[in-house]
Amino acid sequence: MKKKFLIITTVPMSLFFFRGQVGILKTAFDIEAVSSPNEQLSRFCEREEIQGHSIKMFREISLINDVKSLFKLVQLFKKLQPEVIHGNTPKAGNLSMIAGWIAGVPHRIYCIHGLRYQGASGLKKVLLKTMERISCRFATDVMTVSFGVKNLLKEENIYKGDVKVIWNGSVNGIDTNLFSPDAIDADYLKTQYKFDDSHLVFGFVGRLVKDKGVNELIAAFVEVNKKYPNIRLLLVGDYEKSDPVTDATKNLIETHEHIIFGGWQKDIRPFLKIMDIFTFPSYREGFGLSLMEAAAMNVPAISSNITGCNEIIENGYNGRLIPSKSTKELKNAMEEFVLNPQLIKQMSSVSRQYVIDKYEQKQLWDKALQAYKKIVNDV
Repeated sequence: MKKKFLIITTVPMSLFFFRGQVGILKTAFDIEAVSSPNEQLSRFCEREEIQGHSIKMFREISLINDVKSLFKLVQLFKKLQPEVIHGNTPKAGNLSMIAGWIAGVPHRIYCIHGLRYQGASGLKKVLLKTMERISCRFATDVMTVSFGVKNLLKEENIYKGDVKVIWNGSVNGIDTNLFSPDAIDADYLKTQYKFDDSHLVFGFVGRLVKDKGVNELIAAFVEVNKKYPNIRLLLVGDYEKSDPVTDATKNLIETHEHIIFGGWQKDIRPFLKIMDIFTFPSYREGFGLSLMEAAAMNVPAISSNITGCNEIIENGYNGRLIPSKSTKELKNAMEEFVLNPQLIKQMSSVSRQYVIDKYEQKQLWDKALQAYKKIVNDV
């Protein structure tokens, strides 16, 4: 009889990080999912052919609601008697590790996708840091999605124990057959946006928020565009109220004739395919999934030199690393690519193979399965 293995996230959207990987894990474990109730939970479980359990959890700190969620998790764990719980995202990770300890779950894996406190300040930062320490304290095993996050745990006195990173990092690797320039047609987008061979297209995919460096990106592009009117900026994503860009930035996005707002897209591959340079001036990341996706599509990048991102981008090889929060450095990097089309071609030629060698999805799945089997068997 297979041992029960629960994957737990605060919101069901995060479960899709494990899409496909569940099938491999099911060869050794009885996989079930736990997350807040909504149709995405049902959809994920139906797709992966697993059982789902809904427990409402709140991303923000909410003492009364958090205690209720904790109590329900303890009840669920005592009922299901899992051998392994795999807690993801700050709140679900925190609550599941404590609940798992109370319920006597033998293997409590806390997987850290990023350190949320890095974007906070004051009392909130102290509370979020404390939550991370508590989560690690009640876990039997701590994992991170990148070596940079692993190092930060020790440097910032969050956790001094052994921290595991599966293979070269990332949650789920990348399907390099799906993210392939040969797998998708994008000519219709070029026509729609009136791009031709004379245009150099910079691009961004992600949430249009301050934390992703969108204010700096817009400011840098506008300056470079004054000098080089043939460049374009394609933005794919949507705004969020919790971390808004400035009104000036939003106004430029909506009115500048050379900034194209593509909005949120279910399939980002056609948009990546028509980009020449991916721009990602984020303030903080755990890993930098969108950089990996762009590279798989042969798109080199300008990225902040921050945790996770600097494991995907090798400065001068498949992109440029710049200090975060620096409009000047971003502008200089953009201008460098405008003036050196051969550099774009050179970096593009190696970008895809770089992520295939380090993050190919099926290889990561196999290594993840072996890592979890080792955790369970090495008692």
